[in-house]
Amino acid sequence: MDASFVRGDDSSKTELDRKLAEAQAALLYRFAPEVRVRRVRWSQGETQLLELGEGAPLLYVHGGLGGAFEVVPILESLAKNHRVLAMDRPGHGLADPFDYDGVDLLEHARTFLGDILDAVELSTVDVVANSMGGLWSTVFAIGAPSRVTRLVLVGAPVGLKRRPPLMMLPFGFPIIGRKLGRYVFSNATRDGNRKFWGQLMVEHPERVDDLLLDVDVAHTRRNVESMVSLIGCIADWRRLGYRRELVLGERWRALTTPTVLVWPEHDAFGSIADAKAIVTTNPNLRLVRIAGAGHIPWIDDPRRVVAEIERFLAVEPPNPAAHVAPAPTSLGRTSSPK
Repeated sequence: MDASFVRGDDSSKTELDRKLAEAQAALLYRFAPEVRVRRVRWSQGETQLLELGEGAPLLYVHGGLGGAFEVVPILESLAKNHRVLAMDRPGHGLADPFDYDGVDLLEHARTFLGDILDAVELSTVDVVANSMGGLWSTVFAIGAPSRVTRLVLVGAPVGLKRRPPLMMLPFGFPIIGRKLGRYVFSNATRDGNRKFWGQLMVEHPERVDDLLLDVDVAHTRRNVESMVSLIGCIADWRRLGYRRELVLGERWRALTTPTVLVWPEHDAFGSIADAKAIVTTNPNLRLVRIAGAGHIPWIDDPRRVVAEIERFLAVEPPNPAAHVAPAPTSLGRTSSPK
């Protein structure tokens, strides 16, 4: 099946969209009031782009079941030296809804990220990515090395190993997993999401700002069907883990982009030993450990994470292949904010 694009009658005017937009505006007002918000077209729909700063471009690719809003607490810090571009992946945040059933996820990732770079008229870019965004960005960098100058993987990328954390497995079962996902996502609350973040995402859930959780709740309720279909796309219930093709394995050796793994000490999705095993296979990879932090480590230790990102981008030579890149296509148009 080809990638499916699903839209409501008017995605900018539904009640769920309004609540999410209001929660996001409050979060931005607190942490990054100067951010520019716009809609960007790609080959199968539209998404939201947050942009801040005037320096060298830096693309942020968020994790699974999350959104660009997750990086807002460190957006101003990153924007001191970079033009930061953080977009919602399809079916997340305020992007158009998206049906992942039957989608070749890795091909979808390559298409989406390439389209986004074309839309913002960037031939090549530094990338910071987390979790599912780490998988997408790694696959994109392997397939299009001329477009990714340097790669920063913050937290374990999906596909590092075969199984996700144990508490995520029931969501991947057919029928019952979808019913469970619809119930949990539709009934998201601030307290419930803080508990979830404490179980899987951060070491210190008390440090997750209430405004960030409010956006997370609104995002989760808005994107129920998209997220349920994404889980079905990545899960292989017979193997009790990810689909085989999503586990990169030997494909890590093909990554030529200079890459740093900024690895939280308490990442529920992968251990330090898992990270070291990857780094030893490829001289283009290096590893930095973040003590006392979870899967989204900038919530636990924002200064250290930003410092490690900046240190790598300041001293690591860019990918030699990145000086030649394809010209933007006709997708390089952006639409007016809705």
